[in-house]
Amino acid sequence: MLLLSSGPSAAEDMPRQGEFRITYTATIPAAPKPVTIGENRMASATINMMTAVNESGGKLLHNMAGRCTSAPLIDNTAKTVENHGYCDYVDADGDHVFEKWDYPVQPLGAANEGTGEWIGGTGKFAGLSGTMKIRSRRLNTLTDGAVQVVGEKLGSYSFTNTVASAKPN
Repeated sequence: MLLLSSGPSAAEDMPRQGEFRITYTATIPAAPKPVTIGENRMASATINMMTAVNESGGKLLHNMAGRCTSAPLIDNTAKTVENHGYCDYVDADGDHVFEKWDYPVQPLGAANEGTGEWIGGTGKFAGLSGTMKIRSRRLNTLTDGAVQVVGEKLGSYSFTNTVASAKPN
């Protein structure tokens, strides 16, 4: 009985603002064939399966699973990549964290850097906002056709007091 009652109190003691360092992994089980959009240019759209652990000891994105969209543009002539997307993470209580991220045009390589922002959430994550720097590294995979990435998100977050009302004004 004591274990069952400890869950809600853990959600209540989440600081209303703070810094974070989150390690994440992304897996695309079967990467789709890119679409050619010009000479030596390709575009793709994928869904990434995610896991996240908060390395700074906080509850934000700690032991959460998620899914992210990814829309990379690759220019093989310029040897550049650009990527944009959104993520939805969920914790054991069913509460969600929503993220938007962007990797600007940069040299094509195994390591990339981008930025992101928290754009809300549900339950204990309602009213979440904040910004982050994202670093990622593509890994060699042992599964043909799969893509695996490891990375970190570093930044700050805060919660706004958001109270929804079902009553009309």
